[in-house]
Amino acid sequence: MLARTSSPDLAASPEGTVAFPLSGVQHRRLANGLEILFKEDRSAPLVSAQVWVRTGSIMEANLLGTGVSHLVEHMVFQGAGAHGPGAVARLVQETGGVLNAYTSFDRTVYWIDTLREGLDTALGVLADLTTAARFPHAEFEKEKDVIRREIDMGRDDPGRTVSQLMFSTVYREHPYREPVIGRLELFNTVERDAAFGYWQERYTPERMFVVVAGDTDIETVERLVEERFGKVESRPSAHLYLPEEPVQTAARAAHTEFSTEITRLELAWRIPGLLHADTPALEVLGTLMGSGRTSRLWREVRERKALVHSVGAGAYTPVLSGIFYASAECDPDKREAAEAAMLDQVRAIQDSGVTEADVRRARRMFLADQLSGLTTTRGQASDVGSNWHSAGNADFTSHYLEAVDRVTPEQVQRVAREWLTPQGLTSVSINPPGSLAKTTVAVNGLRAEPVRRHVYPNGLTLLVREDRRLPVVSLHATLRGGLLAETVESSGIGRLMARTFVKGTARRGSEEIADLIESGGGSIGADSGGSSFSVSAQVLRPDFEQGLALWAEVLLEPSFPEDEVKREASRQAAALKQQEDHPSFLAFQALRRAVYGTHPFSLNREGTPESLARIGREEILALHREQVVTGNAVVAVVGDVGFEEAREVVARALAGLPEGPRRDGATLPEPPVHAGQTIALVKDKRQAFLVAGYPTVGITHEDRTALDLIDEACSDMASRFFERIREQHGLAYSVGTTQIIGMAPGVFAFYLSTAPEKLEFARDELLKEIELLAREGLLADELDRARKTWIGKQAMQTQSSAGLAQQCALDELYGLGFDHYEAVLERVRSITVEEVAAVCRRYFTAAPVLVAVGPEESEK
Repeated sequence: MLARTSSPDLAASPEGTVAFPLSGVQHRRLANGLEILFKEDRSAPLVSAQVWVRTGSIMEANLLGTGVSHLVEHMVFQGAGAHGPGAVARLVQETGGVLNAYTSFDRTVYWIDTLREGLDTALGVLADLTTAARFPHAEFEKEKDVIRREIDMGRDDPGRTVSQLMFSTVYREHPYREPVIGRLELFNTVERDAAFGYWQERYTPERMFVVVAGDTDIETVERLVEERFGKVESRPSAHLYLPEEPVQTAARAAHTEFSTEITRLELAWRIPGLLHADTPALEVLGTLMGSGRTSRLWREVRERKALVHSVGAGAYTPVLSGIFYASAECDPDKREAAEAAMLDQVRAIQDSGVTEADVRRARRMFLADQLSGLTTTRGQASDVGSNWHSAGNADFTSHYLEAVDRVTPEQVQRVAREWLTPQGLTSVSINPPGSLAKTTVAVNGLRAEPVRRHVYPNGLTLLVREDRRLPVVSLHATLRGGLLAETVESSGIGRLMARTFVKGTARRGSEEIADLIESGGGSIGADSGGSSFSVSAQVLRPDFEQGLALWAEVLLEPSFPEDEVKREASRQAAALKQQEDHPSFLAFQALRRAVYGTHPFSLNREGTPESLARIGREEILALHREQVVTGNAVVAVVGDVGFEEAREVVARALAGLPEGPRRDGATLPEPPVHAGQTIALVKDKRQAFLVAGYPTVGITHEDRTALDLIDEACSDMASRFFERIREQHGLAYSVGTTQIIGMAPGVFAFYLSTAPEKLEFARDELLKEIELLAREGLLADELDRARKTWIGKQAMQTQSSAGLAQQCALDELYGLGFDHYEAVLERVRSITVEEVAAVCRRYFTAAPVLVAVGPEESEK
């Protein structure tokens, strides 16, 4: 499904119903044909500026299959206007902004999120990228080599592989059959002049439009866009012919083998595009069949028949021909049975129809999904851009949601019969080696209130943030636990507890829980991390009290049925196999083991086959009794609810929460004394992955702010690592930094992915840059850029009520205080170059743990 989230302005509606969004978008056109769309949102001092170019991989004409659209997207960053490689990233980050771009079938989009003061800079950068690119000859082959690594990564990725197999089997004539990134043999033929000529032809004012959303006004936007884009001359461009796909007259199949442990299956049917009258009903059909725990496929194929580890369905609806899909992951010996069971559900809908309750629930879920991204300026700008690009109507989302809300059971049955035909079916899968006998290829202006804190007499902490911009309430219970509560023998129990929280309570089963929450368009779930776990729900305001009661019941009274525990343990065991497909995961897991020894942070969150075999219902109940107590929990309530109301209703809902202390982890073993070492792992992939890990400190240590700023400075497109290793040498597709952070000593990791034959050189260059960082720290401009980027990202996090509440809840739980985000902001602003340099010397001077994953010939 295409993104169709709209702006958060809401029309009035009767109590018990949800209003549809109204866009409030203003439109202007420059003399050269460039259009401007603006959506005002004063909820935060942020703006999102985007340039949409009406060209993508299906529009490459005589260059079809080369991926030239994606190549152009890369090349504009290598020199535009007065800026050289990497310069635009630095310029944007100096305003506290973030920039990126993406290419798809029918569009290329460049976007910058920044503080409102950075709007002029953002529009200037976007104008240079789209109207003044230079395509320097010296950078062209280096950037092509970067994309070759990206192509290799895609060929190693099972999800991308099965998706490409599906598109190339569904479409025989239409350009959808070609990957957006291109086919390597065709990509290699693209010369610099051909790519530059493509950019000149397609990046014209008539084929582009500018979208701005956020804390400014239309007069400012129009003036700045006129200054930056107004002098660009319009240029004629040829009409593009896209061939029509012939009618599919017989079922198709393509089942092949791939280096994976789990079978991935896709069933697909061609359907009409976004603007067709049947598309809203197909959206509802997709939601009804494959979204949430009440969906047909989840209940019948996953839960009752236990044929798959995961299953879903939906409608991909671009403007042109779309695809209705049903996907699953399963053990290879269950593929045929899983496909048969999935098709049985399609036939059941075609033969017997669906109930009004099913359709009402699906409509509600679809609407709730659209509301989820409406509080951010980027979400609003993306919605406006998508609406304008696809329908020429900035308010298209409102009309589309109204059409979805009118869908009837009879319409759902009719479109299932008309479009999901036996002769129109395409079935594809990728399977583990040796598993196939043969390979077959056939905003209303309201601002959110500050977070408020209340501690009940029993020790439970409540955080409330009132935010009336949307009729949505989020509920989060965050508790100490996660990996820190596990041992080698109980490894995986936290994740297993999280996955079985919603499988039943003392009063109701999993299907009833799913039906109650999803009938109101809500969701409920649990998760387990390194130092904590959570149970969360999101509900529409009319269903708040019912949703709160159900959330509390799931938190306090889970029954953890033995059969569900066994079933989820089996799925976690399957997930362990899937992890083997990803070299980056293998590298970081080896790093954890080397750094943490017997400490719980060395463990895999999914567990081990041996530990999962030992864990049963009683073990999970014991862990629940130990951790779900008043002193160990912080509850956050965010959204369309006031502080006093939240305090009263949470007190009633959680009256049965047992009293108890907070887990402090004092009895955990200390990580071992660190000694540098090198670990080589062999994995038969086209890419090699390298990580260098340095032990650091926990989340409450005073050095944490400096480490976070170093991470920020070293992990973006303007970083010294990106510029030297990727841009200057073309050694890696991805290079950056990340951290392991929690209530235990942390790890700062430098990583890169590269071609196996370049691994040794790339490793040496990475270590040289780390040694330089350890000696000299960050330069003043690097620290200033990191500081501004960090502050910009913090503002973006603050813009999302749910995101801020989760951050405050975790900070409160970890002992930092719920308002730590304000204190750390001051520390970020005041920290000096000398202080950061001292932290670099403190942690990056020792020899690291080096882990390399790649094919055997890449190991030295």
